[in-house]
Amino acid sequence: MSNQSNNITSISKFVAFEQYMSIYGPFVLTSLGIIGNILSILIFLSPRYRRQSSHFYLLSLAISDLCFLCINLIEDTFRNHNELYQSRINILDHSSPIICIFVQYARNTTRLLSSWIVVSFTIERLLVVYYPLKRVIICRRKIARLVVLSLFIMSLLININVPFHYGIINLSNHFEIEETICDILPQYRSIYMRFAISAMVTVYLLPMCIISLVNMLICSKLWRKSLLTEKDENHEIFKQRQKINNSRRLGSLLGSFSRSHLSKTPSNAINRVQQCQTLRLSALNKCQSIGSLITSDANTTQVNSNFWPDRGQNHSNSHSILNPSFTYTTHMKQSPTCVKNYIQSRANRVTVTLLLVSCSFLLLNSPYCIVWLANYVHGFRIAALKSIKELTELFMLTNFCINFLLYCASGKVFRNELMYILRCQWKELYNRNEGDRRGSYKSRPQYNIQLQESQIKRRTTNGVVKKQNYYPFKN
Repeated sequence: MSNQSNNITSISKFVAFEQYMSIYGPFVLTSLGIIGNILSILIFLSPRYRRQSSHFYLLSLAISDLCFLCINLIEDTFRNHNELYQSRINILDHSSPIICIFVQYARNTTRLLSSWIVVSFTIERLLVVYYPLKRVIICRRKIARLVVLSLFIMSLLININVPFHYGIINLSNHFEIEETICDILPQYRSIYMRFAISAMVTVYLLPMCIISLVNMLICSKLWRKSLLTEKDENHEIFKQRQKINNSRRLGSLLGSFSRSHLSKTPSNAINRVQQCQTLRLSALNKCQSIGSLITSDANTTQVNSNFWPDRGQNHSNSHSILNPSFTYTTHMKQSPTCVKNYIQSRANRVTVTLLLVSCSFLLLNSPYCIVWLANYVHGFRIAALKSIKELTELFMLTNFCINFLLYCASGKVFRNELMYILRCQWKELYNRNEGDRRGSYKSRPQYNIQLQESQIKRRTTNGVVKKQNYYPFKN
């Protein structure tokens, strides 16, 4: 008897803990999830995120998750609070049948839509990983819009039974006070379990199977690609080391040969060195004299360039070529390898973000599916399994709230855009030119050969007479 009483008390404590968690846990999760999804929507609507199709998928996912969380807060959380504290904040149960049907229809539609949006961008990422050269064709925003629209229509058609099966039901409690609740109608409860099983398959089981298979293929492909790149890098490093060793050997051979040659003919070598030094000094003197002439000529032509802009421009171009004080700098903004590595790293970052979202979908929904199937096998008659199912619903609810944290953890650009929102810099966030400028910070390689003029100290031209009216017909 004592063991049975202990079991009963432990079960009652567990049920009481489950009741409190079913009220405060969903309230905290839904509140944080609503805030996070609103911030995600504001960021994905910025010009920086209006280019890639994956961002449109994430925007659609954030909108769908936000709708589901708002409905869940109104329906489940407020209802559980009313059952425990009699607070009568269950506004959905006191609403009209049309509102009840609309809310239930929207709840089932958004739940199904969120699952298949995750499936769609996971499949798109698989195609990008396997066919990287066709990424521009696959990752088109127009295709993403068509996919999301088709998924939305499919979700509406699959849940077409909801408007016919749900409504407002009158109930009587132990105080003999009639209450109403928005739930499935009594005449359809016999076939409700069939629709519940179909919803479990279409919302959770089938998407989880597809996502797990596709993620395995993506990870295997990325692993093989990383092995190939590591092998190529090792091969390049080996080639560079061979070149360095060969150059060192050649330098040592030339040094030994030159030393032996100098030891044989020291006088000739000294004479050759002296001749080279004299030639070098004479060349430097000539360059300095030419440079002084060109700088003085540049001072005289500077005034004439005001009257003849074209001529002045031509003179300046010719002087920039002849003047030794001009420095020729050929700087390459980005080499092809750097751009290739940047594009590859950017694609890998997007892939990592989408993999995190899909893996979180698998991990957080798996416990709920397993416990729900266990309850279905036992006919939903065991109280402990029901309480465990209520707790696993918190994991399922976390799936709709955690995406914002995943975006912050895996995206540096997302964090930068979030800082604009937190600082209330809305103009910088939604300025199209600013978004284009930030988006083109690292662009394609551009090879520019520029002539940079060093700051020259002009000589005083006391002997040069500058005639201002050399061309009197010019204004």
